[in-house]
Amino acid sequence: MKKTSKRGMVIRTIVLAVLAIAFVMPLVWMILTSLKNTNEVFAVDYHWLPSKFRWDNYKTVWTNDSMSMTRAFANTLFITIVSVIGHLIVAALAAYAFAKVDFKGKNVIFMLFLASMMIPSQATIIPRFMMFKSIGLYNNLWAVILPGWFSTTAIFMLRQFYMGLPDDLMEAAKIDGAGHLRIFAQILTPLTKPAMVSLTVLACISSWNEYLSPLIFLVKENLYTVSMAIRWYMLDDSQRYELTMAAATCSIVPIIILFLFSQKYFVEGIATAGVKG
Repeated sequence: MKKTSKRGMVIRTIVLAVLAIAFVMPLVWMILTSLKNTNEVFAVDYHWLPSKFRWDNYKTVWTNDSMSMTRAFANTLFITIVSVIGHLIVAALAAYAFAKVDFKGKNVIFMLFLASMMIPSQATIIPRFMMFKSIGLYNNLWAVILPGWFSTTAIFMLRQFYMGLPDDLMEAAKIDGAGHLRIFAQILTPLTKPAMVSLTVLACISSWNEYLSPLIFLVKENLYTVSMAIRWYMLDDSQRYELTMAAATCSIVPIIILFLFSQKYFVEGIATAGVKG
């Protein structure tokens, strides 16, 4: 039995190692390509390592007057921060109402709300375009920010978490004269830290990587986000793919850092949200 168990563990380790390498290889290729010159990117006699590490590729994408990653990072950072703050506030308030407040038609409204998850965001892009155009938000960062405030998935996840919290906490607070706003802000919300961190990470990734909305609503190059900057380098007439890879490499660094610092709460929040309720 011990030999069989040990053999199975070795096989699983080998399979996981092969899968890990398969997932990491595109990332390695991207980073190494960002350090090559144009001729080496698609050379017939291909080599993984560049003949000379071209760190100046990163300097070029960060200081390019036509499309600077500095400006794109600033735009994307602003969009991400404001989107995530609104995302968490709206999701937390709605989830608390659906989980802990009794009102007529609550379950019907929640089912209708969940049904909206079946509608792809691409199907609403034309109505959104017409609405934002009419109210003067076209070619404005707020056209990208506002849709990020409303997420059915986030509300559902937080609702499951709130439902797992004992009602005795609310009853004790009500006896002390606390209203719903105080119960929400001071009693229950501090207990949802793992779920909030998970939602923050997911919302940051979604907002940081958003491509369709900036493509539709942002025309001026000084408003471009990171994803649009990468597209600009990809479509540039110079066909310098190493600059595209340098821009793409820069774009993933903030997300990796965010996940490394929050992975403990992220995993805990995802695990507990699935079993509570």
